[in-house]
Amino acid sequence: MALRKIMVMLFSAIVLCTSLVATTSAETMYPPVDEGITPAYEIASNPYSNLEISGQTAYCTSKTGSANAISITVEQTLEKYSGWFWIWSDVKDAHWTETVNANTIRVDNTKGELSDGTYRLKSVFTLTDSNGKTEIITIYSVEKKVG
Repeated sequence: MALRKIMVMLFSAIVLCTSLVATTSAETMYPPVDEGITPAYEIASNPYSNLEISGQTAYCTSKTGSANAISITVEQTLEKYSGWFWIWSDVKDAHWTETVNANTIRVDNTKGELSDGTYRLKSVFTLTDSNGKTEIITIYSVEKKVG
């Protein structure tokens, strides 16, 4: 009888423990995978942040447009993964800002002499429409490795 109670308690503990463990998987895609669902922006159209690495040089591209925009600002920041507490740090001399009084923008910048590590491009778009409404969007590129 005691063995049966121990077996029931052990089985109950196993069931309880396995029911508390949630196995989930979430992968962030930069840019988002087009599966028919895209973020709804009020002003911006297809904001884009892309990082390409060749050797130890980063090629950074940010672009967006809008039929209603009269002004667009893009802030590009090349970031490096530090590994401590999942912190991304700004790369020295790799921050650029450009503003246009138009409805489209494309900004291309280059940063050389990168050290080994994982990098991404952060693009912050600020769009203003003819009614004075402002929309701010942050888009990250896919992570790329040097070395």
